[in-house]
Amino acid sequence: MNLKEVCDYYSRDDVTNALLSLAKNRETVGVFRNGSFDIRPNVLINPSDIQVMARAGTVEFHCSLEHWSNVMALKSDNYQHVRTGWDIVLDLDCKDLELAKVAAKVLFKDLKKHGISHVDVKFTGNNGLHMGLPWESIPKKVGQENTSMLYPDLARKVAAYLRERATEDLERALLKKWSPEKLSEMSGKPVGSLYSDPDTYTLDPYQVVDIDPILISPRHLFRMPYSLNSKTFLASLPVSPSRLDEFQKKEADPAKFKAKPGFLQSGEEGELELLITEALDWSARKVTNDKKEASRKYVLEKAVPRELFPPCIMHILEGLADGKKRSVFILINFLSSMNWGYDAIERELMEWNAKNNPPLREGYIRGQLSHFKRKGQSALPPNCNNEAYMASFGACKPDKTCTAGTSVITIKNPASYPFKEMKKERGRKK
Repeated sequence: MNLKEVCDYYSRDDVTNALLSLAKNRETVGVFRNGSFDIRPNVLINPSDIQVMARAGTVEFHCSLEHWSNVMALKSDNYQHVRTGWDIVLDLDCKDLELAKVAAKVLFKDLKKHGISHVDVKFTGNNGLHMGLPWESIPKKVGQENTSMLYPDLARKVAAYLRERATEDLERALLKKWSPEKLSEMSGKPVGSLYSDPDTYTLDPYQVVDIDPILISPRHLFRMPYSLNSKTFLASLPVSPSRLDEFQKKEADPAKFKAKPGFLQSGEEGELELLITEALDWSARKVTNDKKEASRKYVLEKAVPRELFPPCIMHILEGLADGKKRSVFILINFLSSMNWGYDAIERELMEWNAKNNPPLREGYIRGQLSHFKRKGQSALPPNCNNEAYMASFGACKPDKTCTAGTSVITIKNPASYPFKEMKKERGRKK
């Protein structure tokens, strides 16, 4: 599409009405053809706002998962007090739309078991799907705390819980429909890399289609329904769950539909209560198990030096082109686990960011650091076998310490690596 065709599309009354309907009380930002974002924060109030942005080169419109009482207050570092709610949006990311359809149906089935019927789904405009659970369905209090203040931690726990529960069902559903060789072809990955356990040929479904909780982060944006996709110029079209099987990409041709408001705008109060309760229980048990797993014979009296860091962390610290936002999360948790203080972590992240291509916005890093500081407690970085992190952007570089001289990675978490190195050093001194 050329500039005129894009402007004509965003001048349609049905499209502007649908965009403005969802944009209310949300940060809404334009994305240019080259993928760069317009100035943040921004809002859409009138149809003319959309048309002016389109004429200036905006191709996509993205909005926040969070709802705000004053979007322009986001210019300040202390903006959490203006958050009034948030939605959960799961990104089913893959290279073939048919894979995303299977994942969506598995998740629908599980959500139904939790008594949830208000689920929205939309085509991303390329190969994936977005599944949304609206704020109206989320309990407004969890214990004595206002749920609006529990973002993104609570949303991430729900997403991780759903991802964990879906693993076996998704594996079965994928293998029921396609052979491993066909899944390899559809995902663009070698057959061998699709197995979580090569000895038993257990398929890791998230090598084929991912459900990524890390996308749920402060001020995260997602492509709005009816926004164009700058790669395909198809619209991010809402799809009724009942006709997901028959949906085809060609239906998202801008000339073939009439836009209707409604995405993430209807729910049933408290409908997610059971899901959230179970997700919190699952998360608490997982943290307990992780702590047992990570119990050390060593008590850290000072910060662990860089020369003891695992190769994955050293690779990240050299600077990245991909996986930078996930790496902020990894580095903060890893360095805090290594007894690094807040100021030292901040300096390290800023020096690291200068090596990235391109660097992240400093405001994003400071926001993540601020959240970590407020939380006042550290957590382990993601486990080595969590395919959504190190392996997904090529940071997993196992050495002899990682594998203990075998062909299998024996370290379960990057934070374990320095302690294994210390143990080896103590043995050498003896």
